[in-house]
Amino acid sequence: MTNACAVKINKGISSMFAFLIPDDTVLMSIGAAFGAVCCFLFGEVRILLIWLTIFVICDFFTGTWAAIVTGKWSSHANFIGVTKKVFVFVMVALGHGLDVVFLPILHFEIMESIIICAYAAGEFGSIIENLERGGLQGVVPPVVRRLLAALNAAVDKSVDRVAGKDENK
Repeated sequence: MTNACAVKINKGISSMFAFLIPDDTVLMSIGAAFGAVCCFLFGEVRILLIWLTIFVICDFFTGTWAAIVTGKWSSHANFIGVTKKVFVFVMVALGHGLDVVFLPILHFEIMESIIICAYAAGEFGSIIENLERGGLQGVVPPVVRRLLAALNAAVDKSVDRVAGKDENK
C-alpha cells in the first residue's frame, strides 16, 4: 500500500467518525453548563470541596484495590459504593442550600463546611481501613490511627453537647 493510499483511508475513516467529535463550541457550552450547575449546587468552590473530592477519589480507588486483593470485588458492591459517593456530594449541595437559606438569619455560612469536614474525616478513616484490609497495615502510623479516633470522639462529644444530650444517660 502506498503512502497516498494510506492517507486516503485515514481521511475516509476520520470523516466517518467526525460526527462523534464535537466542535469547540459544543465543548465550551458543556463546560459552561457544568460550571453553572456546580456553582449553583456548591457555591464558590473552596479548598474544602477540592480536598473532599480528593479524599473521595482516593477512598474509591483504595477500596476497589482492597476488594480486588481480598477477592471480594463485585460490580454490585462497586455500584453501591459509587452511589454512596454521589450522595456525599448531594449532601454537600444540600448543606450549601441551608447556608443560602439561613444566611439572612445567621449572617455566616457554616453548614456546608461542617458537612464537608465530617465526610472528609470519614473518607480518611475509610482510606486507612482500605489500606489495612489490603494488607498494608504498616503504611499508616499507629499515632495517626489514635489521633483520628481521638478526633472522632471529640467531634462526637461536641455534637452531643450542642444537641443537648446528657452524657450521664
